[in-house]
Amino acid sequence: MSPRSGKTVVTGGCGFIGAHLCAHLMQRGEDVVVVDDLSVGSRGNLEALGLGAVDVQTVDIRDVESLTRLLRKSRPEEVIHLAAVHFIPLCESDPLNAIRTNVEGTQALLQACTAAGSIHSVVLASSGAVYRPDTTAHRETDALGPTDTYGHTKQWAEQLAGLFHSRTGIAVGIARLFNTFGPGETNPHFIPSVILQLMQGNTIRVGTLSTRRDYVYVSDVVAAIAQLGDVCRERGLLTCNVGREEAVEGSRIVELIGRALGRDVKVVVDRQRVRADDRPVLASDCRLAHLELDWHAQTGLAEGLEAALERPLGAGVALA
Repeated sequence: MSPRSGKTVVTGGCGFIGAHLCAHLMQRGEDVVVVDDLSVGSRGNLEALGLGAVDVQTVDIRDVESLTRLLRKSRPEEVIHLAAVHFIPLCESDPLNAIRTNVEGTQALLQACTAAGSIHSVVLASSGAVYRPDTTAHRETDALGPTDTYGHTKQWAEQLAGLFHSRTGIAVGIARLFNTFGPGETNPHFIPSVILQLMQGNTIRVGTLSTRRDYVYVSDVVAAIAQLGDVCRERGLLTCNVGREEAVEGSRIVELIGRALGRDVKVVVDRQRVRADDRPVLASDCRLAHLELDWHAQTGLAEGLEAALERPLGAGVALA
């Protein structure tokens, strides 16, 4: 399937996944407009990928009127919605802000898309956190049952997107992303935290290393998101998991990073870093993405971690 020739708006385009997505879309020859309030993201993340000239519009994702004006002026064919509060500790410490951004912000954007008159498709970045905990890999038909604020906000956003599709007929793609990693993360997640600690010495402080997560490299994620935007126009409403289909313990991540940096790692358990609702396993079954999107994760775990070493955190981000 050939890429679109029209314009694409990317919300949260100055963030981690957003900046990489903009690079991917522009490499396909697409015209991109970024919407970002720069509260977490930074133009520096685009500049780090050679995208300093991208059109960045500083707009609050909850501002329906400003979003509507922007979409009517730019006339995009597609909107890819990444803007959200992603870091789970922030969602738990300020759940009201997470709900306002992730849920109210999604509804505001969908209302603006309805009013714009040019939109053919909307892609929503959701999460594997929407699923009910299980020790086996999740398929898209599995029961939903989030265990934390972030997961609930993503489930609600999915429901709003489904309602938007049924009322407007505009195509919707929902990408349930698993643990995305790579250069330039804009939140101090587990992998950049371990990298930066080991760059400073042999000792790391962690909450737990026994949980298993499905780590998928950012270039694979943005390829899936872009392809979902193409395919959902034919399907109407399509939800796909995006993962590497391998649940890896935190101890394995530490081992690989330590080996890459030549460190004799000493682990110190910090109980303050343990999350109360941390599920033991979160893994994806991506057979639907293989079938519908002709997409497979291409980057191995060790290869992706090597790349992440070059720039663990994005512009202006500090290690928590």
